[in-house]
Amino acid sequence: MKRIMLFMLMAVFMPCVAAAGPVKVTSGEYPPYTGEHLLHGGFVNHVLTEAFNAMGYEVRIRYYPWARAFAFAREGTSDAVSYVYVTERRGRDYWFSDPVTHERLVVFTKKETRVPEWESFKDFKGLRIGVTRDFSYTDEFWRLAEQGVLTLDVANNDTSNFAKLIEKRIDVFFADELVGFTILRERFAPAIGDMIKSSERAIAEHTGTLGFTRATPRGRKLRDAFNRGLKQLKDSGKFQAMYGDLLEGKYNH
Repeated sequence: MKRIMLFMLMAVFMPCVAAAGPVKVTSGEYPPYTGEHLLHGGFVNHVLTEAFNAMGYEVRIRYYPWARAFAFAREGTSDAVSYVYVTERRGRDYWFSDPVTHERLVVFTKKETRVPEWESFKDFKGLRIGVTRDFSYTDEFWRLAEQGVLTLDVANNDTSNFAKLIEKRIDVFFADELVGFTILRERFAPAIGDMIKSSERAIAEHTGTLGFTRATPRGRKLRDAFNRGLKQLKDSGKFQAMYGDLLEGKYNH
């Protein structure tokens, strides 16, 4: 009888992984934060896996072009997308987790390209701006684009935009500082990468989070479970160690 009672108590208090099923996450290529062939799937996907494992959940990550990764989570086909920037637009479709990254969006240009003094996105009027499909940027950026103030040239990924920049098919490209230099180092010859410069100032700063689906009740529950696991990682110092690995470039391979 005591053994039966023990098993009943364990069933109540242990996370019921089998019943809940694995956490289904869709993601894309955004090294060193996410990527199918990166160490642990990149920094963000390593964090999400460790946080959910701490809460007793199994995680399954599938990689797609970003537009599909976002759509699957928005529709509830997946539980979450890894990862999103906190914007008003994204908030309509996803429950945001606690912050996982803090990033600087900087201005990339060819070294010989003359760029006017700028304070905000509107100062880039008249220049050809490379845009990566389904990237968040900022709400202000998209308002200016919709008003016709900015001239956009859309590509499927950041690597394509850097190629356009090198070929002078666009004048400027806004990208996360760490991501931009990772792509230039990993995808282009050193002599080509040396043709590109970035602004010292950030034109915007982003908070990166997981985006949990609003299409099913499960999304919000998983968001809360992830936040608890993330807090455990931070309290234990494990998150800080992983962030140190990110800065040292250990997730790039």
